[in-house]
Amino acid sequence: MKLTAAQRKQRTTKHVAIGAFLAGAAVSIAANLIAADPGWLAKAVAVWPALALLITVHLYQHVPVTRRDWVGFAHRAAVLCVIAIAGWVSYWHIHEVVLLAGETRVTAYLFPATIDAMMAIAAAVAGHKPKAVPARRAAAKRPSVAAKASSSSKAQGNLRAV
Repeated sequence: MKLTAAQRKQRTTKHVAIGAFLAGAAVSIAANLIAADPGWLAKAVAVWPALALLITVHLYQHVPVTRRDWVGFAHRAAVLCVIAIAGWVSYWHIHEVVLLAGETRVTAYLFPATIDAMMAIAAAVAGHKPKAVPARRAAAKRPSVAAKASSSSKAQGNLRAV
């Protein structure tokens, strides 16, 4: 199947968004590992929030909630809880690592937001599904046979005038 230019652009954008999300997750995981105490248990505990966020976002994008009852509400609430908790823990780990790197306190407070904001935007772009154009709108955009005939007769008239 041959893709249109718009479809290729959409596919490329989705791949870039997935790459950006994974890059943000990798930086977050690395920062969580660096901020952890030396033991393997401390590292496992420190890395869990970033992994939980990565897994939750992936599952949420691939299992859309269409229910508008208490089950749908509970699903959305659970996802938001995981995102909030993972974001909070990860934020402070990244903050600590930025301070260890010798940056200023202001930079240490702002830097984690660059990672989290990029991941949020990338997740939204990667999960975006374009709406199908309704048949009526698609038909309205296409010129009718009469319009094509009139435009071609005008073009022929313009050529005769030259």
